[in-house]
Amino acid sequence: MESASFNLLDEPWIRVRTADGDLKEVSLTALIADAHQFVDFAGEIPTQDAAILRLVEAVLLGALRADERTEDEALDTWQTLWSGGRFGSERFSPYLEAMRDRFDLLHPATPFLQVAGLTTASGKRSGLTKLIAEVPDGHQFFTTRAGSDLTSLSLAEAARWLVHCQAFDPSGIKTGALGDERVKGGRGYPFGYPAWAGNLGLVLAQGGTLFETLLLNLPLTMSGPQDLPSWEREPNGPGQDTLHPAPHGPADLFTWPSRRLRLFTEGGRVVDVQVSNGDRLAPQNLHPFEPMCAWRYSKAQSKKGEHVLMPVMHDPARRIWQGLGPLLHQHRDFSDGKQPAVLEWVATLSQAQILPADYSLSLRIVGAEYGPQNSTIADLVDDRMAASVAAVTDPTLAQAALTAADLAKGGVVALANLAGNLDRASGGEGNAREATFELGYHRLDGLYRQWLSTLRDPERSLEYLEDWSHRARDVLRRAGDDLVSQAGQGALVGRTVTLQNRTVLLDAGLAQRWFHLALAKTFPSTPSVDQETA
Repeated sequence: MESASFNLLDEPWIRVRTADGDLKEVSLTALIADAHQFVDFAGEIPTQDAAILRLVEAVLLGALRADERTEDEALDTWQTLWSGGRFGSERFSPYLEAMRDRFDLLHPATPFLQVAGLTTASGKRSGLTKLIAEVPDGHQFFTTRAGSDLTSLSLAEAARWLVHCQAFDPSGIKTGALGDERVKGGRGYPFGYPAWAGNLGLVLAQGGTLFETLLLNLPLTMSGPQDLPSWEREPNGPGQDTLHPAPHGPADLFTWPSRRLRLFTEGGRVVDVQVSNGDRLAPQNLHPFEPMCAWRYSKAQSKKGEHVLMPVMHDPARRIWQGLGPLLHQHRDFSDGKQPAVLEWVATLSQAQILPADYSLSLRIVGAEYGPQNSTIADLVDDRMAASVAAVTDPTLAQAALTAADLAKGGVVALANLAGNLDRASGGEGNAREATFELGYHRLDGLYRQWLSTLRDPERSLEYLEDWSHRARDVLRRAGDDLVSQAGQGALVGRTVTLQNRTVLLDAGLAQRWFHLALAKTFPSTPSVDQETA
């Protein structure tokens, strides 16, 4: 007999990691009540964890909604929660109970994040592989999932992928929903954009527990009385919601119905799904409502009198500290972009002396890289590093962190040039240069992360940079010496080459001397805090 209900308030479905390192599935109610006992989410992939975090933030915003809230009132609310050390059930349980029917995954009229009775003219469905994130050529992220594992999902796992689909589903042709006027020939044609969170390079501030993480990322000052999550709105039908074309706040964005979905069950398991187009949402100028992303100024899209900001995306090929600029740079005007609001809020908490400057958090980036036309998920981004609140909010320390990353870039370029010159000296065309960039950043990666975690006192910023210059220079010099020792007899003998309109006898010794000079120039004994390198 089919289960008539699977209520996410009561049923375990969210995967978390405990302080002991164990994995556990908990209900939404238990997650909020016991968030102080959990370290982090532990779903199948990083973007799933991010999607569920944003969902929980929408619950918290709904329960904490106020008619009007000044920044001082938001700080008072936040401080009361933080000092309590846990979410009290008396504040959140009444809200969840009032929304109980909307959190039932199998509700006949209002199934969670779905459209009741969603179907197609032909009766065809989308298949479970459309619910579970894929990479190109049909290679699933879970290589152990095959055969019967793709024919059905538990209700708990299906709920997790449902949340992920509404947040990160690729663009592309969708199953055409019956009743959607946009459907042509049984197909829902793409908007060009993935589901909302897929447009973002997400930036999260993570604390020591899930309770702390949820509070650090809670955008109280951005949410107003009209900012309603999807479960507080009228249920969607198969077509576009023309009465609600744009979001009113972060809770609205965190639960934006990018897709029209319906799960199909047999024997208490999900055996199929319909994934159809939902409400289109373009990413331009949504910075007033989206806190978990840096924003860049788009000159191409801006017109006279109208500035357009676009989300900053993450590059899977770069480590988090290689792209710190948009995250830490405190912009003065829109033409220079905008820092993630979540980090602005952390700075506000620090300035109000509510969050200690030496509090250690993890700065985490999460995102999806999509293939051509955003029609497939090509790669995932997930990286984090520890830093004090002061390091990411104090302008002097933040600039020191950016300067150190710039110095690292210059040093890696010098190492790559050495590799290219050794290749030329031995008879090549200098192609070894490109392959050496990864070597350089790999050698500096752990060093930079450890160094950043020591930044505490703005008055010691020059001392921090001198320490970084000394240690980074030594690491790269040793890496260069290794390249020289491995260069071979041809590089030791050398050959005559033309470089920058000069003819020189290039051998390993000369290449090494140039390298040492470049390191000395890149890493001066007394660097400037605002120094930049090419």
